[in-house]
Parts: sequence; structure tokens; C-alpha cells
Amino acid sequence: MNSYGVFAEYYDYLNQNVDYDAGSSFISGIFKAYNAKTVIDLACGTGIMSEMLMNKGFKIIGIDSSVDMLSVADSRLSALDKEYSLINSKMQDFSLSECADGCICCLDSINHLTDENDVLNTFINVYNSLNDNGIFIFDVNSVYKHRTLLNNRAYVFDEEDFFLSWDNEMLENDTVRIMLDFFIYNGESYDRFSEEFCERAYSVESLNEMLKTAGFTSIEAYGGFDYSEIKDNSERIYFICKK
Repeated sequence: MNSYGVFAEYYDYLNQNVDYDAGSSFISGIFKAYNAKTVIDLACGTGIMSEMLMNKGFKIIGIDSSVDMLSVADSRLSALDKEYSLINSKMQDFSLSECADGCICCLDSINHLTDENDVLNTFINVYNSLNDNGIFIFDVNSVYKHRTLLNNRAYVFDEEDFFLSWDNEMLENDTVRIMLDFFIYNGESYDRFSEEFCERAYSVESLNEMLKTAGFTSIEAYGGFDYSEIKDNSERIYFICKK
């Protein structure tokens, strides 16, 4: 998987439109209902959601495959003067010596796994890392979003100190290749950095089957933080699973 080097530096800026307050309130409300104390933030990225949950009283174990992302997360979380730990590992490979009460995997991180076996192994790892009655909350981009909103679309970010060209190429199996070209101003000219990764959309039915295979017996899926019903044009699906 890509190390997301330059992407890590600009990740927070490019996700300014994400409603982290609503997301953290949704997640923390569920965890508090089950008296969860320790939470795994799987594919924690730069640690924004970890920070918000720590401020709500949860102990965080952040896991990410990117050292660059973890470096940003460590800088953010260390300023809180609270207990946390960060682990450099792929989602499909991680294991913990002690189980946690809950696990989150936010912002379509599961979509970054383009092989079904990797998704299944990730779900198995999560199941094995949770205490009995532990809760797993994650979201995914829908098949609808990949086929209509990301399908061969291009986006441009023209900012004061950088320019970003974001190109999406639709591949087979509802997989989108995302190609990023950063042009970063160095004071005199622009330096170019290119990064590329893929995201695959999975149907709700296939995710349900993989979750059941991993061991989860209580699985709920919604179209929003308001527990709304999934519609044909839902762009993001939210799963709540209980061990």
C-alpha cells in the first residue's frame, strides 16, 4: 500500500468538509451505551478522530500502515497529554496482545482494500481484537458513489501554496484508481509529487457475508449518522457490528 507521504501532509486540509463532530458524537454515543473504554482506531490516518474520542474520555490504540500518517497523528495526540498508543501495521495483518472494547475504521478506509480476502482478514482481526460484546463501527463508500460520483471524474484544488490535480479512473470490480499530482510552491517554483492508490466499493450484502464469516452475529447498516435507511443513492454506508 502507498505510504501516502505528501498526501499525509495535506490530508487534513483536503478533508475540511468532513463533519468530524457529528461522526465522533455518533461513535461515542454507541460506545458509551456499551460502556466501552478502550477503542482501536483502525487506519487512524492523521489521528483526528482519535483526538476527538480521546477528548471524550476513551483510551485509543491507533493503527495505520503509513509511517507518515502516524507521524502526524503522534504530533497531534501527544499534545493532549493523555494515554494512547500507535501501531504501524496493515489492517489485514494486525493483532493485539490485549483486547479492546471497541473498534472504528473511518472515512472509507475499508475501501482501500481491493482484495476481498484482505477485507475478510481485516474483519477477522477486528473480531479477535475485541472483548465479548465489543463493538465495531466502520463506514464505506457505496457502489453508487463509485459508479456515479467518482467514475472517471477529475478535481482540481488551486490553493495559495499548492496545486492539486485529482484524477479518478474506473477499473473493474467497482474499483477506482486515484491519481494525485501535487505541485507545491517552494518559494521560487513548484515541486511536483505524485501518489496513486485504489479504492474498491463492496455491496452491503457482500460486506454482511464477510462480517458473518469473521464471527459477528449482530450487524446493522445505515445510510447516515441519524440511523436512516440505506437508499439507492446513499453515498456512504455505516456499519455497527457486535461481537
